[in-house]
Amino acid sequence: MSGYILCQVRRAKLPYYIENISTNIYSIEELCFYLYHNIYLLDSTIINEELCFWIRDELGLKKLAQKLYSLLDDNLKVGDFILPIFKEINYLSLEEFRRLNQQIQKLAQEPEVLRQKLKGDYLMEHGKYVNAIKVYQKALFEKQEKKTSEQDQLGGQFTGGIYHNMGCAYARLFQMEEAISCFEKAYEHLRTMGSIKSYLYAVYMEQGEEAFEKKAVELGVEGDRRKEILEEIQKTAGEIYETRDGQEYVNALAEKRQGHLEEYHKMLDEMLQRMTKEYHRSTGY
Repeated sequence: MSGYILCQVRRAKLPYYIENISTNIYSIEELCFYLYHNIYLLDSTIINEELCFWIRDELGLKKLAQKLYSLLDDNLKVGDFILPIFKEINYLSLEEFRRLNQQIQKLAQEPEVLRQKLKGDYLMEHGKYVNAIKVYQKALFEKQEKKTSEQDQLGGQFTGGIYHNMGCAYARLFQMEEAISCFEKAYEHLRTMGSIKSYLYAVYMEQGEEAFEKKAVELGVEGDRRKEILEEIQKTAGEIYETRDGQEYVNALAEKRQGHLEEYHKMLDEMLQRMTKEYHRSTGY
């Protein structure tokens, strides 16, 4: 696939909104790029009749839209649906599509709960923390409520991994109470030093050094090991505090520790609202 692909079809006046990554696309080239690079996200939020209507009305590709619409049913295979889109502009070589189809087929054979986790991990890598949390929650529901032999084989380590990654997502949003809860559950399943560090990091960020020391003793982390972890956390926290968002979080946390809960929530809400606005401003969406 070449580095640059010239637009061969008119650009849409009204974009198609991709919910998973909160992004608008305006051309079939952009659609192909998304499909090729986001196989973990190819679900009903992109493969649906709304996409068919958009291709028909905004791109003027009536025959392609009709073909795609005819493919929509309960037994739809992702590869069958996206192939005509790629073929419309010869976006992929045969070898590229063969490799892509192999990835899709392999993914389709995995248990649903595993596919959900992979989807959440992918969203995390791309900074879509809120969407990632929703997907992780769905994966936990699948694991707990829809038990199958395949899911049972995944075990506690898998569940712990979901809780850990969800805790990381909450921490990136400065929602430390939720992060602490997730890291605690992750530790219960994993019992690893990595899960302990994440747990203690969230405790330190939300409750301070004294709470960190108390929790470390409860977890059996003592002596040089506790000191080493504390220094590592303080270094990481210092780097975060130097950022604008980090400073605002520290100020809000100070209000909370002084018992000013209303002011704390107000400052935290303002910070998260500003972060959201800055994201939309930087992406143009």
